[in-house]
Amino acid sequence: MLIRKNCLLIILLFISISSCDSYQNIEKFKYNQEVSLSGVVSTIPKQKDDKLEFVFHTFKYGDVLLKADKSYRHYLIPANELTLLAKIYKPHEYDNTNAFNYSQYLEHNYIVALGNIKNGSRIKYSGTSILSLPERFRYYIYNHLQSQLNENKLKPFVLALLIGDKDFTESEQNLLVRSGTSHLMVISGLHIGLLAFIAFLVFRGIWSLSPKLCRKLPAQYIGVTSSVIVAFSYSLLAGFSLPTQRAVIMLLVVVVLWLVKKRISIVRSLFIAFIVILLLDFKSIYSISLWLSFSAVTILVIISVLLQQYKSKLALFLLPQVYLTIFLIPISVYYFDSFSVVSILANIVAIPLVSFVILPLLLFCLVISFIGLKLWFIPMAFLKLLYIYLEFLTKHIPLVEYWSYFSLTSLIIVLVGIILLIFPFSKSVRLLGLVMCLVFFQSSTDLSKKYEYFKLHVFDTKDEMVLAQNNGQNILYTSVKNLGNEYILSNILASYLKLEGIDKVDYLIVVGSQKSFNLKNINQIIPIEKTISNNENNNLGLIKCSYKNNLLLNNLEIKFLSNQNTCLVDIKYLNREFLLFDNTSLNSQEKIFNLYNRIVSPDIIITPTRLYSKFTNNRLDYIIYISNRVGELYRFNDLKHKIFDTYTNGAITIKVDHNDKLSVTSQLKKY
Repeated sequence: MLIRKNCLLIILLFISISSCDSYQNIEKFKYNQEVSLSGVVSTIPKQKDDKLEFVFHTFKYGDVLLKADKSYRHYLIPANELTLLAKIYKPHEYDNTNAFNYSQYLEHNYIVALGNIKNGSRIKYSGTSILSLPERFRYYIYNHLQSQLNENKLKPFVLALLIGDKDFTESEQNLLVRSGTSHLMVISGLHIGLLAFIAFLVFRGIWSLSPKLCRKLPAQYIGVTSSVIVAFSYSLLAGFSLPTQRAVIMLLVVVVLWLVKKRISIVRSLFIAFIVILLLDFKSIYSISLWLSFSAVTILVIISVLLQQYKSKLALFLLPQVYLTIFLIPISVYYFDSFSVVSILANIVAIPLVSFVILPLLLFCLVISFIGLKLWFIPMAFLKLLYIYLEFLTKHIPLVEYWSYFSLTSLIIVLVGIILLIFPFSKSVRLLGLVMCLVFFQSSTDLSKKYEYFKLHVFDTKDEMVLAQNNGQNILYTSVKNLGNEYILSNILASYLKLEGIDKVDYLIVVGSQKSFNLKNINQIIPIEKTISNNENNNLGLIKCSYKNNLLLNNLEIKFLSNQNTCLVDIKYLNREFLLFDNTSLNSQEKIFNLYNRIVSPDIIITPTRLYSKFTNNRLDYIIYISNRVGELYRFNDLKHKIFDTYTNGAITIKVDHNDKLSVTSQLKKY
């Protein structure tokens, strides 16, 4: 017992040490300045926007994502120790509810800043980093494959399977997601285990041919040792990602215990692998890849227990795919908001084809290519057949987008429900499991709370976008620029609409100076009932933003204050009044004020621009300023009103209940 406690204390000590950050924070004054950085090129440079992008591991600060001109290509080789001059900065990230956050993505990948190498600046070469040599080996293999495969359309799949380089086009990525086969393009335990098994059979068989050698050292030891070497080498070739780390560590645990003639369950080896990975890098606990990897193996363990009740070879072949797909559907929905209904048919063919045919052939072709033999057409033929098969499946049965917000609690309930349902428990327990699984089909929106209050949601975007919600009716006020931005529509707007359970926009109010626009992109996100704008587009049947077109929706009064292309919207709910500004000039604001100042008296103004002074000379409670630049707040420094800005607050939500009580909340701060 004492030994176990000491071991536990040692483990906790290692975890605490590994979680400590040994790098310095970048001084604030160095951002947006050119600074000298010394470090190591730690990833393969990739072309992006006519520049080379790579991770530079600085000795002082940690990892920095840099871009450089192509003329520096001969310097940017992994493992090169360099001193260079770069302008570094931190990207401003828009913080919106339930949306992808690029800053958090960089943080989880341990990237502390972005930067650009100054054109024409001198780079000093200082030597080679031994610890980064595996990445240099990947770099040479990457270049070798590029020259071998030339412009072959299936080259991204080969690079993904051989060195873990996932550089798919959008259409290729969509094909893998829609078919539920993305996991096959990630080098994981499946690939590591397969190669280790093949290496074990081959080297044990070769060693067994010599009785003299077998008397000196049993063939099993040679097979086991070679399988570990092959697995470790392949994981280094794949960049030693989390799935490969888990697979290699589990293999090492099993091998070590086999050598000392002690058996261990797969559950224990999985737990040991998890602890070792955390010891190596405790921050990986925040990685989606870690949890997906260990979840997949845990599910496979559960499935292996289930399969013990079956003896039919057909059942043993088909049921693992069926069970795995059932388990992965809620996990896929939680992480990616969608799931594939053809994944069973796709994986039944893809898993054995990739694992037992395509991957071994690719590795064989890679080895013999170094002696001048090119047989790439053989695995390419199988890859082409698989590609055609997946295209056929996904063409007829599309990906299913989940209809609501799926929380972590819902995920846990559904997974437990599936286990209770498919395991051979009593009928009452299985019935409980079925009830728990029904959580998957329920809407996350509580309709009784949905209509409790009027809500204005101010999105954190560069150009204004505000959503008004009242008693099931939704009015979206947005800049015309947002309609052409697929990232804003699909990531920010769609995520919030799904979270709120909104299935249509009753009125879309489009503002901005562009003369024409289309609704194609936003209609793919949400149906639009009516569109209001001063822009000229006769094909859309627009309603003019004009005072004569004012709306009265239940207890909501909406007034349109316009002047040529300008379209301000005044919204009154009970005794609360809100004025929404577009990015209009002070002259236009002055004209609108002179026209409408007697009929509007807002409590809160929401604006992306500087205000005409007379708009602020009234009973204003708050000003909400939409901006992606903190320096622009000086425009309001001379005002006495309370100001909320989206730069420091993220998305802002205003609620007014039936008793006229107002509350303001934000994504980043509490009020």
